Amino acid sequence: MTGISPEMADLLRQSTVLIAVFDETDRLRWANAAYRRKFNLPDDASPSWAELLRANWQEGLGVSVASKPFDEWLASAASRRGKQPYRAFETDLTDGTWIWMTETMGSTGWMLCIGSDITALATRERDLRYAHAVALRASQTDELTGVANRRHIMSLLEDMARERQEGCVAVMDIDHFKAINDTHGHPGGDTVLVDFASRVLGGVRRSDSFGRIGGEEFLLVMPGLCPDTAREILERVQRDIHAARPLPEVPGFRYGFSCGVTAIGPGESAAEVFARADRACYLAKQQGRDRIVTG
Repeated sequence: MTGISPEMADLLRQSTVLIAVFDETDRLRWANAAYRRKFNLPDDASPSWAELLRANWQEGLGVSVASKPFDEWLASAASRRGKQPYRAFETDLTDGTWIWMTETMGSTGWMLCIGSDITALATRERDLRYAHAVALRASQTDELTGVANRRHIMSLLEDMARERQEGCVAVMDIDHFKAINDTHGHPGGDTVLVDFASRVLGGVRRSDSFGRIGGEEFLLVMPGLCPDTAREILERVQRDIHAARPLPEVPGFRYGFSCGVTAIGPGESAAEVFARADRACYLAKQQGRDRIVTG
């Protein structure tokens, strides 16, 4: 695979999801190991889609073919293939597995096929799994802002400390929040909280964890970062917050936040790290607010 990083190529090759790419003539150009295993393809084979299905059918393998003659079934399948920019469907294989397959068409006529094994997901099981996922997500999420709640973000910090991971922690507190509530009402305060959470999430890395720990106070966990780099990220967030106008009915309204950031020391507990970041945040407020203090 050319044009992508070695790391991405390894991920695609090793994925248990079935991945294949067909060119504009419907000839296989690339497939990962999972796809080749499922459709019984040697590593160097590059058949057309029709040749692939026919070879499997002749061996009693691959996609289950309806009772109609193979060529009729193939023609019917071909009539639906590649006719839409995107298509998703279930298909069953002769080994008893069910695959959720998607087909995505590119502007050049090439097609990306991705398949996931859904055999274990019977209807009732899918419903139960979904309900469980919804309940779990709700138990870990702050209802107003949608970020992690106190229990969840603190558990992530505890995990990081227990595993002795390097990184930084930041306590962030929206400045003059009581005055915001008093002046603009609780709906205005809620709008500011949501805006703040959204902007922080948009400014940090995907690997960072962010949560609301109470009122206008938030916690940011940043694995693998030194204080200087963490501060650079926080300063970018700060600039974005300064430019925010979250209350359209009050165009002149602006807000800021105070922040204390600290590195996780060797062998420190989550409580020790949090306390130090919290003290640094307190110092930021004492020094005039709307600033970042490293502790």
